[in-house]
Amino acid sequence: MFIGQVTGTVVATQKVASVNGKKLLLVNSMTVEGDKGATLKPSGRVAVAIDTVGAGEGDVVLITQGSSARLTAMTSDVPTDAVIIGIIDAIQVASGEIYRKDK
Repeated sequence: MFIGQVTGTVVATQKVASVNGKKLLLVNSMTVEGDKGATLKPSGRVAVAIDTVGAGEGDVVLITQGSSARLTAMTSDVPTDAVIIGIIDAIQVASGEIYRKDK
């Protein structure tokens, strides 16, 4: 799994039938830098992920990849490599909070 931030939507009118009706989101992978005074920063890696939780632009999300991406009820028959499985509320590192959704 990895942390990502939703930066946009991907629209593909031509695709395999099992992907029809699935929301595709563009996600920037995020990394935690440092321990004390840690920060959440983009890693430079981008993925297209199927949204299974109702995420939207700007949300910090939890992504799973590989064979695990096909284990959700929504993606069991979908050829996908990345799925959004959670919207993150908070991230804490070394007893300090580096991210909170409501801030």
